[in-house]
Amino acid sequence: MNRVLRLFTPAIPAVFAVGFFVSFANWIPQTRWAPPKKLTLTADLAPAELARAGATIVRERGCMACHTMEPGVGVKGGGRGPNLDGIGARRAQGAAGAAANAADYLVQSLYEPGAHLVEGYPNIMPPAIGAPAKLGYEEVTAVVNYLQSLGGTASVKIGELPKPPGSGAAATAVPAPAPAAPAAAGGAQLLTDMGCAACHAPAPGQQAIGPALDAGSLRTAAGERRMSPEAYLIESIVDPAAFQREGFPAGLMPADYGTKLTAAQLKSLVDYLLGEAGT
Repeated sequence: MNRVLRLFTPAIPAVFAVGFFVSFANWIPQTRWAPPKKLTLTADLAPAELARAGATIVRERGCMACHTMEPGVGVKGGGRGPNLDGIGARRAQGAAGAAANAADYLVQSLYEPGAHLVEGYPNIMPPAIGAPAKLGYEEVTAVVNYLQSLGGTASVKIGELPKPPGSGAAATAVPAPAPAAPAAAGGAQLLTDMGCAACHAPAPGQQAIGPALDAGSLRTAAGERRMSPEAYLIESIVDPAAFQREGFPAGLMPADYGTKLTAAQLKSLVDYLLGEAGT
């Protein structure tokens, strides 16, 4: 018995220490995290209620990665896309030669971003109903109301705006199909034509919802994946779900570039990214 006590006596302080810290940790109020609830958007919601939901959607779907909200500077902000502050007032009369009011202009801009480019900004925004935003019709209506409210008044209910393509409903604003990449385009042109700059920055440290596309970052990521830079880039372009970079949202990269790009175009894009991007 004495031998057993001699064996366990040195462990008694450790047992008491562990017990103290466990009790202390359980005593501290615990913070519980829950994922954000999915927004329920129904036809009975008033425009003002939809606008509040739209503010959340704009923030959560990555719109502010390119757009800014800078009071008092007009359309020219510091982002890669136009400044959204006051857009409801600026576009109250729509756009010349097309939409006659803010709601029509905004919904067409979400379905077909290249229809009315703001001077000084490139055509890099993908349709909001596709990746990366992937807005449903009700969400488009909420976003339109939110944008109207920035300097104007939210005014539309669900069902009053044209439906997105493929919904089976008649639409007055039908987006043009995404342009096919020119067969002879070089890597730099392909990067623009495919809208890569909408989600990716050309250098690390810049705000974007996708990984930076500078050659150094791409080579580092390839090494972490234990692949050659060329193989890593090809996989990332044609099968983006194969590997998810930590710190970036999943499921936003379009999965159909493998069918849109020829082998020559893919090689041109990979060569450009590894040899010139970010330099």
